Amino acid sequence: MSSDLAQIASWSLRWRIALSGTLCLVAALCAAHPAGAEVHAEQRYQMALEAQADRDYRTMLELLRQAADEGHAEAQEMLGMVLLTGPTLYGVAVRADRCEARRWMHRAAAQGSETARVQLTFLNRLRTSPAGRNPCE
Repeated sequence: MSSDLAQIASWSLRWRIALSGTLCLVAALCAAHPAGAEVHAEQRYQMALEAQADRDYRTMLELLRQAADEGHAEAQEMLGMVLLTGPTLYGVAVRADRCEARRWMHRAAAQGSETARVQLTFLNRLRTSPAGRNPCE
């Protein structure tokens, strides 16, 4: 009977040690990655792509703007494209705005985006404003 008790006590001790270790590990991980941790531009861009796949275009637009503001070239490029197509692809959630699209394409092109450079060429051909007047000013 005493060997059974010793075995139970030994098992109980091992279980408590393992549980304590697990709790310490969880606490350390939570401290290293707090719930309100900063989300980086690349993460926002990836979340925007997920929102696009879910057809949540308002969220997609918001996340793209945030990532683009943080200097993420792909987000700037995509935001420009989204603003060019507007409701044609994204319904009423996205208003087309060539002027804003052009600004984002300029920022992406400045970072080396070839796609943005081509889109800027396209946008420059679309201008139908009176001579000497920029419609985006």
